[in-house]
Amino acid sequence: MIDDHTLKNVKITSVVNTVLILIVIIFGFVLVVPFVIAKDANSIIISLALILSTLTIILYASKQIEKKNTELELKISELDGKHRELNEKHKGLEHLVARNTRIENMITSLISMFIEPGNIDGTLNEILKKTASFCNAEYCYLFLFKGNSDPYLSHGWKSFGLSEKKSVFENISYSKFPWISKKLVQKQMVHISKEEKLLEIADRERNIILSSGVKSLMIVPVESESECIGFISIENISNKTDCNLDNIQTLKVLSEIVSMALNHRSFLKDLGLFKNLIDRSNDFIFTIDMEKHLIIDANETACKELGYSLEELISMQEKELSLLFDDTFWKNDLSDLVGDRYLLPSQTLTRKNGDKIPVEMNITFATHDNHNYALAVVRDIAARIDMESRLAKTKQVMELAMEGADLGMWDWNLRTNEVMYNERWAEMIGYDVDDIEKNIESWKKLIHPDDIKTVDATVNEHIDGETPFFESEFRMKNSKDKWQWILARGKITEWDKNEEPFRFTGTTMDLDERKKVEEELRHSNELKDLFTDIMRHDLLNPAGNIKGFSEVLYEKEDDPGKSRIISSVQRNTDRLIDMIETAAKFAKLEATDELELKEVDIMASLHNVIEQFEHQLHEKNMKLDLRAEGKYPAVLNPIVEEIFANYISNAIKYSPENTKIIVDIANMNYEWMVTVTDCGEGIPDDAKPLVFDRFKRVNKSGVKGTGLGLAIVKKIAELLGGRVGVDDNPEGNGSMFWVRLKKHHEVLNDEAEPTIPIENKIGTEMIQDMKAEIQTASH
Repeated sequence: MIDDHTLKNVKITSVVNTVLILIVIIFGFVLVVPFVIAKDANSIIISLALILSTLTIILYASKQIEKKNTELELKISELDGKHRELNEKHKGLEHLVARNTRIENMITSLISMFIEPGNIDGTLNEILKKTASFCNAEYCYLFLFKGNSDPYLSHGWKSFGLSEKKSVFENISYSKFPWISKKLVQKQMVHISKEEKLLEIADRERNIILSSGVKSLMIVPVESESECIGFISIENISNKTDCNLDNIQTLKVLSEIVSMALNHRSFLKDLGLFKNLIDRSNDFIFTIDMEKHLIIDANETACKELGYSLEELISMQEKELSLLFDDTFWKNDLSDLVGDRYLLPSQTLTRKNGDKIPVEMNITFATHDNHNYALAVVRDIAARIDMESRLAKTKQVMELAMEGADLGMWDWNLRTNEVMYNERWAEMIGYDVDDIEKNIESWKKLIHPDDIKTVDATVNEHIDGETPFFESEFRMKNSKDKWQWILARGKITEWDKNEEPFRFTGTTMDLDERKKVEEELRHSNELKDLFTDIMRHDLLNPAGNIKGFSEVLYEKEDDPGKSRIISSVQRNTDRLIDMIETAAKFAKLEATDELELKEVDIMASLHNVIEQFEHQLHEKNMKLDLRAEGKYPAVLNPIVEEIFANYISNAIKYSPENTKIIVDIANMNYEWMVTVTDCGEGIPDDAKPLVFDRFKRVNKSGVKGTGLGLAIVKKIAELLGGRVGVDDNPEGNGSMFWVRLKKHHEVLNDEAEPTIPIENKIGTEMIQDMKAEIQTASH
C-alpha cells in the first residue's frame, strides 16, 4: 500500500518546477538589464530569445512532469487498491487455512477414536459435539430410521450452559415433513432458516420448524451402503450460526464418520454376538497357529469342560498339546490330502485331571497373511456313544420282540415312494426279501382287488391326519398265488421342514390262521345259536305240556300221596323251565358285544321289578323296604331290570319267612350303587369271589341253584359299563348284593339328589373300598 509520505514526495517535484521557472526569469532579468541599460538591441534580443527558449523548455518539461505525475498518481492509486485487495485475500486465505486446519484436526481426532475402539456411543457424542462446534450450533442430534422409516433419537448434544431441549423431530411427527423426507431419500442436505430461499412446497415445513422455536436448521443425511440410514439435525434457537450449505463437504465428511462409527458399532455388536455364540457352543472350539504350534484362542466351553483356563491353553507348548489332543494333527500335512477340511471321527481329548473324553474333530485349514491356521471344532460324543449303544440294544430287543410276536416290518418313504421290508415281512407271504421290488406300487399289486380301495382310503386318512394311526386287514397274494389275510398297522414317524409327512413306518401280522379260527368260531356260534333256539323251543314245549297236564292232574287228584308226587313234578318242571329260560338268556348275552344305552330312571325300573314279586313276598310273609326316594337318572338299557329282578328273587328265595328285604340307592360320586340286602344265611368270604361265575356252586349254606343267574347279572352289568359285588349284611345276618351304574351326564353337572350316608347302607369292607376309590379320584 502507498503511504502519505510517498505522495508528498511526488507533489514536491511540481514545486521544484515552479522555483526553476522563477530562477530562470530572475536570471533573464539580471542578464537583460545590462543590455537594456547599454541599449544593446541585439544583445537584448538574443538574451530575450535565450530566456524565452529556456522558459519554454522549462514550461514544457513542467507539463510533461505534471502529466507523468498524474499518470503516476493513477498507477499508485491503482496499485494501492490491488494491494488492499491482496491484503483482504491474504486475510481470507489465513482464515481458510486456519479453518481447514481446524477441520483437519477435528477429523483427525475423530478418526483416531477408531484406532483403539472403545466406547462407540461416546465417540458418536464427540462427533455431534465437534459438528455443532464447527457450525457454531447450540444443539446437535443424531436420528436413525426404524424398519417403518420413522426416525428415533439415537444420540444428542447441547452446548454447555443451555437447558435440555427436544429436537423438532421429537416433538413433531416425521410424517409432517414430506419434503425433508424426500430430500433425505435423495441423500441431499437441507438448510432451513427464515432468510433461506426455499421452494413453495417447503414453506409449510419451514413454518412448522420456525414455530417450534428453532431459528435455523441443518439436516445432514447419514448413508450406509448407498442407503440413507438416518440424519444429523443441527439446530439453533438463536440467530447466530455458521451453519449453511457452504459447509457441505465438511458436513459430508462428518456424516461419513458417523456412518463409520455406526457400522463399527454394528460390527462390534455382531462380533460380540458371534463370540458369545462361540463361547456358548456345546462344542470345544480351538484356533491353532500351525507354524508356531500354539493355541491362540479357545471358547469358554472348551475351558470349562477340560478344566483349563484360557491362559493355560494359550501357553501350552507342543508336547502339552500332544497330550491334550493325543496327536498334533496339524503337523501331518493332511491338508495336501484332504483339502481345506476333514473329519476325525474317533479321537480323544484329555482333561486336566487326566480323564479321557471320546470326541470327533472337524478340522478346517486356513491361510491368513501368509500364515497357516487350523480351526478345530471338537464335539464330545460320549452321550452319543451311550445313546447309540442303547439304541443298538433297543433295536436288538425290538427285533427279538418282533421276532417273538412274528411281525414283519416296513418303512415307506412318502417322498420317493421307496419301501423297505425286513426278512420276516417277505417270509410271511412266502418270498425272499430280495425278490420284492422296493416301491409302493409293487406292494399294492399284491393286495386283493376287492381290498385295495379300502386300504388306500385308510392310508390316506392317516396321512391327512384324520386318524391317529393306520390299521387295516386285507388279503395279499403269496408266493403260491393264494390270497392270505394280513393285518397291517402303521404311523407317520417323520415330517419334513414344511410339516409334511415324510416317513410312514409299520408292521404286518399273518392273520390267515386267525381268520380260519374266526370262521370256525363264527360257524360254531351259529351252531350254538341254532342249538339255543332248538333247546328253548323243543325243550320248552314238552316242559310246558308237562306243567300244564300236572296242574290239571293236581286239581283232579284227591289222593294226598299222589298229590304230593304231582306237586313234586310241578316244582321240578318249573325249575326245568327256569333253567331253560336262563340258559337261553345267558347264551344270547354271551353273543352280545354292546347294548344301546339311553337315560333310564333307576327308581322307576325298581318299582316295575318290585311289582312282579308282590305275590311271592306275600306267600312268605316278607316285607320289602325301598328306602330310596326321588329320581336317579342313569345311562342304561331296560335290560338292567334283569339285575334287580335276580337280586330280589334270590333274596326272597334264600331268606327265611317273616324277614325283611332292604333295597336302597347310594350316591357314589360318578355312579349310583343299588343294593339289595337280605336276612338269609349269608355267603362265606371264600365263596364271595365265585358267586358271579357261571356254574359255580357252594355248599347249601351258600348259594343254591345252577349258578347262571348271577353270571347273567355280571354280564349285563359289564355291558352297561357297571360292576357287581356282594358283602355281608351290615345290620345282621344275610348278604348285601350291589351293582354300580353310571350316572347320566346331567346329574354329573348338577347333583340335585341328596347324598345318602354311605355308612348306614353298606358293610365295613365296602366303606373302605369306596373311600379308597374317592381318594384315587381326587388325586
